[in-house]
Amino acid sequence: MALRLSGRIVVPALLIALLAPSLAAQDADKPTATPVKASRWESNLSGGWVSNGRVGLVKSFWWYALPKVFALGLSFDYVYEAMPLSVDIALNAPIPVVVPFVCAGAGTSLTSGGITFYGGGIKVRLKKRFGLIAEYRKYRYTHSNTDTNPAVEETVNTDYLGAGIAWIY
Repeated sequence: MALRLSGRIVVPALLIALLAPSLAAQDADKPTATPVKASRWESNLSGGWVSNGRVGLVKSFWWYALPKVFALGLSFDYVYEAMPLSVDIALNAPIPVVVPFVCAGAGTSLTSGGITFYGGGIKVRLKKRFGLIAEYRKYRYTHSNTDTNPAVEETVNTDYLGAGIAWIY
Protein backbone atom coordinates (compact mmCIF):
# COMPACT_ATOMS: atom_id res chain seq x y z
CA MET A 1 0.00 0.00 0.00
CA ALA A 2 2.82 2.43 0.87
CA LEU A 3 4.43 1.68 -2.50
CA ARG A 4 1.22 2.47 -4.40
CA LEU A 5 0.75 5.76 -2.45
CA SER A 6 4.33 6.84 -3.09
CA GLY A 7 3.89 5.96 -6.79
CA ARG A 8 0.83 8.16 -7.00
CA ILE A 9 2.83 11.07 -5.62
CA VAL A 10 6.15 10.42 -7.38
CA VAL A 11 4.78 10.07 -10.92
CA PRO A 12 2.91 13.42 -11.01
CA ALA A 13 5.84 15.15 -9.28
CA LEU A 14 8.21 13.67 -11.86
CA LEU A 15 5.96 14.83 -14.73
CA ILE A 16 5.78 18.34 -13.31
CA ALA A 17 9.55 18.45 -12.87
CA LEU A 18 10.05 17.36 -16.51
CA LEU A 19 7.41 19.70 -17.99
CA ALA A 20 8.30 22.85 -16.02
CA PRO A 21 11.42 23.74 -18.07
CA SER A 22 9.53 23.35 -21.35
CA LEU A 23 6.73 25.63 -20.12
CA ALA A 24 9.29 28.23 -19.07
CA ALA A 25 10.97 27.95 -22.49
CA GLN A 26 7.64 28.69 -24.20
CA ASP A 27 7.27 31.87 -22.15
CA ALA A 28 10.84 32.91 -23.00
CA ASP A 29 9.93 32.99 -26.70
CA LYS A 30 7.21 35.59 -26.10
CA PRO A 31 8.35 39.18 -26.33
CA THR A 32 8.44 40.85 -22.95
CA ALA A 33 6.73 44.18 -22.47
CA THR A 34 9.27 46.98 -22.35
CA PRO A 35 8.78 49.37 -19.46
CA VAL A 36 7.41 52.79 -20.36
CA LYS A 37 10.27 55.25 -20.53
CA ALA A 38 9.64 58.44 -18.58
CA SER A 39 9.94 61.71 -20.49
CA ARG A 40 12.97 63.64 -19.29
CA TRP A 41 12.63 66.85 -21.32
CA GLU A 42 10.05 69.61 -21.14
CA SER A 43 9.72 73.01 -22.77
CA ASN A 44 7.39 75.76 -21.54
CA LEU A 45 6.38 79.07 -23.07
CA SER A 46 4.22 81.51 -21.13
CA GLY A 47 3.21 85.09 -21.53
CA GLY A 48 1.59 87.39 -19.03
CA TRP A 49 1.49 90.46 -16.85
CA VAL A 50 4.52 91.99 -15.13
CA SER A 51 4.05 94.37 -12.20
CA ASN A 52 6.30 97.00 -13.83
CA GLY A 53 3.64 97.49 -16.54
CA ARG A 54 5.26 95.34 -19.21
CA VAL A 55 4.06 92.26 -20.99
CA GLY A 56 6.37 89.42 -19.98
CA LEU A 57 7.49 86.25 -21.74
CA VAL A 58 9.16 83.26 -20.12
CA LYS A 59 10.68 80.45 -22.20
CA SER A 60 11.97 77.50 -20.15
CA PHE A 61 13.75 74.26 -21.07
CA TRP A 62 13.79 71.54 -18.40
CA TRP A 63 15.66 68.25 -17.97
CA TYR A 64 14.30 65.92 -15.29
CA ALA A 65 17.18 64.51 -13.24
CA LEU A 66 14.58 62.56 -11.24
CA PRO A 67 11.76 61.81 -13.73
CA LYS A 68 8.54 63.74 -13.08
CA VAL A 69 9.88 65.23 -9.81
CA PHE A 70 13.20 67.16 -9.86
CA ALA A 71 14.26 69.22 -12.88
CA LEU A 72 17.19 71.40 -13.91
CA GLY A 73 16.66 74.03 -16.57
CA LEU A 74 17.47 77.15 -18.50
CA SER A 75 15.07 80.04 -19.02
CA PHE A 76 14.88 83.29 -20.94
CA ASP A 77 12.85 85.71 -18.83
CA TYR A 78 11.68 88.86 -20.62
CA VAL A 79 10.36 90.79 -17.62
CA TYR A 80 12.34 94.03 -18.01
CA GLU A 81 14.44 95.82 -20.67
CA ALA A 82 16.99 93.02 -20.96
CA MET A 83 16.39 89.32 -21.59
CA PRO A 84 18.53 87.40 -19.09
CA LEU A 85 19.47 83.74 -19.26
CA SER A 86 18.82 81.92 -15.97
CA VAL A 87 19.85 78.54 -14.61
CA ASP A 88 16.86 77.04 -12.79
CA ILE A 89 15.72 74.21 -10.54
CA ALA A 90 12.17 72.92 -10.10
CA LEU A 91 10.35 70.49 -7.87
CA ASN A 92 7.15 68.93 -9.27
CA ALA A 93 4.49 66.84 -7.55
CA PRO A 94 4.36 63.51 -9.45
CA ILE A 95 0.62 63.67 -10.13
CA PRO A 96 -0.59 62.51 -13.58
CA VAL A 97 -2.91 65.32 -14.81
CA VAL A 98 -2.61 68.49 -12.67
CA VAL A 99 1.02 68.99 -11.63
CA PRO A 100 1.82 71.68 -9.03
CA PHE A 101 5.43 72.88 -9.00
CA VAL A 102 7.85 75.31 -7.37
CA CYS A 103 10.91 76.73 -9.07
CA ALA A 104 13.84 79.10 -8.52
CA GLY A 105 16.66 80.42 -10.62
CA ALA A 106 19.52 82.87 -11.02
CA GLY A 107 21.13 84.39 -14.06
CA THR A 108 22.44 87.42 -15.88
CA SER A 109 22.26 89.26 -19.19
CA LEU A 110 24.84 91.01 -21.35
CA THR A 111 23.38 94.47 -20.83
CA SER A 112 22.50 94.52 -17.13
CA GLY A 113 23.24 92.92 -13.78
CA GLY A 114 22.09 89.67 -12.27
CA ILE A 115 18.57 88.38 -11.79
CA THR A 116 17.08 85.89 -9.34
CA PHE A 117 13.58 84.52 -9.03
CA TYR A 118 11.40 82.07 -7.18
CA GLY A 119 7.85 81.00 -7.87
CA GLY A 120 5.51 78.20 -8.70
CA GLY A 121 2.36 77.22 -10.50
CA ILE A 122 0.48 74.35 -12.06
CA LYS A 123 0.74 72.38 -15.27
CA VAL A 124 -2.34 70.66 -16.68
CA ARG A 125 -1.62 67.77 -19.04
CA LEU A 126 -4.19 67.70 -21.84
CA LYS A 127 -2.48 64.97 -23.87
CA LYS A 128 0.49 62.69 -23.31
CA ARG A 129 3.00 65.26 -24.56
CA PHE A 130 1.09 68.55 -24.42
CA GLY A 131 -0.36 70.68 -21.66
CA LEU A 132 -1.03 74.15 -20.30
CA ILE A 133 0.95 76.02 -17.67
CA ALA A 134 0.03 78.84 -15.27
CA GLU A 135 2.84 80.31 -13.21
CA TYR A 136 3.82 83.08 -10.81
CA ARG A 137 7.39 84.29 -10.40
CA LYS A 138 8.89 86.91 -8.10
CA TYR A 139 11.95 88.50 -9.73
CA ARG A 140 14.72 90.54 -8.17
CA TYR A 141 17.22 92.21 -10.48
CA THR A 142 19.67 95.10 -10.65
CA HIS A 143 18.67 97.95 -12.93
CA SER A 144 20.75 100.94 -14.01
CA ASN A 145 18.78 104.17 -13.86
CA THR A 146 20.43 106.33 -16.53
CA ASP A 147 17.98 109.20 -16.02
CA THR A 148 20.09 110.48 -13.13
CA ASN A 149 23.57 111.93 -13.36
CA PRO A 150 25.61 109.92 -12.39
CA ALA A 151 23.75 106.71 -13.26
CA VAL A 152 22.41 104.88 -10.23
CA GLU A 153 22.03 101.14 -9.89
CA GLU A 154 18.93 100.07 -8.04
CA THR A 155 17.52 96.71 -6.99
CA VAL A 156 14.03 96.09 -8.36
CA ASN A 157 11.42 93.53 -7.26
CA THR A 158 8.93 92.51 -9.95
CA ASP A 159 6.02 90.06 -10.04
CA TYR A 160 5.17 87.98 -13.10
CA LEU A 161 1.87 86.16 -13.62
CA GLY A 162 1.57 84.22 -16.86
CA ALA A 163 0.05 81.29 -18.69
CA GLY A 164 1.03 79.30 -21.75
CA ILE A 165 1.86 75.88 -23.16
CA ALA A 166 4.00 72.99 -21.97
CA TRP A 167 5.53 70.46 -24.37
CA ILE A 168 6.85 67.19 -22.91
CA TYR A 169 9.32 65.18 -25.04
